[in-house]
Amino acid sequence: MKGWQKVLKKNHEYSRHLLKFVSILFAVFIWFYVLNSEPQEVTHSMTLHLVSPSGFSVSNLTPEKLNVKIKGSRAFIRTMVEREENVFIKLQNYPYKKKGGFNIFLSPEDIAVPFGVQVVDVKPDKFKVELQKEIRKNVPVKMNLVGSIPSDLKLMETSIEPSEVLISGPIEVMRKISKVQTAPIDISTLEGSGEMKIALADIDPRVESKRATALDFSYVVKPRKANLTLKKIKIRFLSSSSNVKSKTRYVSLDVLAPEGVRLTASSVQVIADVPDKKGVHRVKLRAKLPEGIHLLQINPQSINVSNR
Repeated sequence: MKGWQKVLKKNHEYSRHLLKFVSILFAVFIWFYVLNSEPQEVTHSMTLHLVSPSGFSVSNLTPEKLNVKIKGSRAFIRTMVEREENVFIKLQNYPYKKKGGFNIFLSPEDIAVPFGVQVVDVKPDKFKVELQKEIRKNVPVKMNLVGSIPSDLKLMETSIEPSEVLISGPIEVMRKISKVQTAPIDISTLEGSGEMKIALADIDPRVESKRATALDFSYVVKPRKANLTLKKIKIRFLSSSSNVKSKTRYVSLDVLAPEGVRLTASSVQVIADVPDKKGVHRVKLRAKLPEGIHLLQINPQSINVSNR
């Protein structure tokens, strides 16, 4: 019995080693087949990145893409073409302080490619680079609103956050840039209130935005006409002082309410938040309304309040 177990064990080990050998042989065969398959030649677009020395920035327009002719087996070529490829050139290796700039000459040896791929040609193979002192500054963001709101609606509020972004670039180019714009925002599709992510519009390629994420655009759209006006709503003054006075004690509200809803003055609050500092203050009023009721306007929107 023990003899049969030894024989079976040896046969099992032999089969396992044989399977490993066959797998390796098959893998080697496939590898040689890929390497020796008929080579292809294709032109692949690669993104050019010029890495400036610290404190400098490229001031002239340079190629953004390189057309690189590559050669290799079909499998290796397909792998390279399917992904984003970049070419990085470190400008500190060139005479970057030279007045008037300098020329960069590219050859196939300057383009790094994966194993199994050969660079045959690169275009353009020559271009000029000029450097200037780099500066940074915060500039305001302008909303690029396009389209139009339906005639029965009104765009009441818009805001963009952050309202400023940090940009950097060569000094002569930066002097001409006082603001940046968002990508187009189609307001014809906006309803009610909400927020959305908006990217910055493309700016001069020599200028870089330091913000990596999208901006937050918020909006409020309301009907132009109120279907209900509430009159003689008493103002509630909120203050730590007991000696607050104002000539205006009542206001009216223009609101939008669903059909059939009855709204009374007792269900509405108009509040004036009075500063603690003594003196006369111009205070903006705010309203608290039941759910489903939309405020269009407080008349007046702000009042003078004295705190003695």
